[in-house]
Amino acid sequence: MPTASIIKFTDSSSLSELNKAIDSVIEEGAKTVLLLTCIDNNYNQEKSKKVLQQYTVSLCGAVFPKIIYKNKSYSQGAIVLGLMVHCKVVNYSMLADSDADLKSYIQLKSQQIENYQNFIIISDAFCNQCENFTDHFYDYMGSGISAIGGGAGSLDLLPHPVIFTNQGLISNATQVIALPCPITNSIAHGWEILEGPYLVTSSEGHYVHSLNYRPTFELYKEIIQNKIDYPLEDDFFNEYAKRFPLGIMSLDGDILVRDSLQTNGAYLECVGNVPMNSMVYLLHSDLHKMTLASEKAAQEVARKGVANTLLLFDCVTRDLLFGENISDELEVIQRPFPNTRLVGVMALGEIANTTNGSIRLLNKSTVLGSF
Repeated sequence: MPTASIIKFTDSSSLSELNKAIDSVIEEGAKTVLLLTCIDNNYNQEKSKKVLQQYTVSLCGAVFPKIIYKNKSYSQGAIVLGLMVHCKVVNYSMLADSDADLKSYIQLKSQQIENYQNFIIISDAFCNQCENFTDHFYDYMGSGISAIGGGAGSLDLLPHPVIFTNQGLISNATQVIALPCPITNSIAHGWEILEGPYLVTSSEGHYVHSLNYRPTFELYKEIIQNKIDYPLEDDFFNEYAKRFPLGIMSLDGDILVRDSLQTNGAYLECVGNVPMNSMVYLLHSDLHKMTLASEKAAQEVARKGVANTLLLFDCVTRDLLFGENISDELEVIQRPFPNTRLVGVMALGEIANTTNGSIRLLNKSTVLGSF
């Protein structure tokens, strides 16, 4: 059965409005409260801490660049989602520097939710272990689990306390919300191969130092220059990076998109790991293809059953590309669900099951879940 939920939405940046919305869903019987808010609300840390600490009901969620309500995105405001079930919320903070320590920490802390099969995973996007966390969490919990989620934070690329807990907002953490009900999910992106493949000859985590034994940025600029009829400006990167991401081809034929975040003139820093010796491609798309992909994902979720709670994690760089036309994408996602309000966020990286069932960190993608 779909899980009942109570939705309160405000386009106000006021902390008092958030407080009122939390009170309201609890009064209506919510057992767990998921908070989705905008970074531009600029909540006062001490005041928000006092608000959050007054509740005994489990609080969870995060702060994102934008929130989504029905067929619009908002840079200010909040969505308070009151779930009528008890969810187990686990905050994985102080993530270890070494991979072995991280793996042991995740195994130990995940024992309390090892009997669950369905999860919402929200990471501080600038926690350097968020993708390794996802990999180890899936390895420990085993195949057959379902997850949706995404990265929280700000487009200023600076660290902020962004994860909601009953003790206040925290940073450098990943939050797992274990649901006692099934999640139906679907992912899509609409990106296609333009050029490649190129061998990753030097990389470290998110940093791609060289492709085909050449500095990554040098080759990246050369490839794009060959695709356009006018000289690239020195500051071309911010404009073109969102239009030409990298892609890693998986063994099952899926393309794992990797957004290029920034460069020092030699490497590219991506939102997500790019392994050494992997083969990457230069990708491209257009608004029509991306809209069709999102429509297909929504229709797939709709075919799987009735949705009471419809939660979307859409990539913030899709929002940047669509601009004022973002409502076109959101409308086709909402359309198959006339009786369910679409809520969600523009995320910094998305999390979901891929075709082979594993949980991965995605970029430039649409992740839709219903439960």
